[in-house]
Amino acid sequence: MPARGGVMAARKKTTVSRGVQAKARQLLAFAEERAAQAADWVELHNALFGLGGKATALLPTESERTAFAKTAECKRLFTLFDRLPSPAVKDFGELLATANGAISVRLPRSVHAALLAEAKAEGVSLNQLCLSKLVAQLRAVI
Repeated sequence: MPARGGVMAARKKTTVSRGVQAKARQLLAFAEERAAQAADWVELHNALFGLGGKATALLPTESERTAFAKTAECKRLFTLFDRLPSPAVKDFGELLATANGAISVRLPRSVHAALLAEAKAEGVSLNQLCLSKLVAQLRAVI
């Protein structure tokens, strides 16, 4: 639909740097190789986004991760997750009945400080950051 005055607003074309494009290709190649061996999507996700994961190492900054999310390689990577089976989940109903929505975790100060720094860099609360990290690992259960 045209904007006021009959002129359509130009869509801002997003460009991804050559460096991020190269990293995206490298990450996709790694993911395709690991997907062939992975038992389920969680195993592949951990290899990519877990501690020491390939994506974590290749795309250390928020701006790189944001740029990667706009690439065709990212879309192809997520289709790999969709093709893999979900991990087996047993007795979820029993677990749900005992869950109260709160946990307490003791951390080394260095880990706590690192999480606080990451939350600040991402512009979210520590609770939001930890919750997103947990949900990413437990997506098949929730």
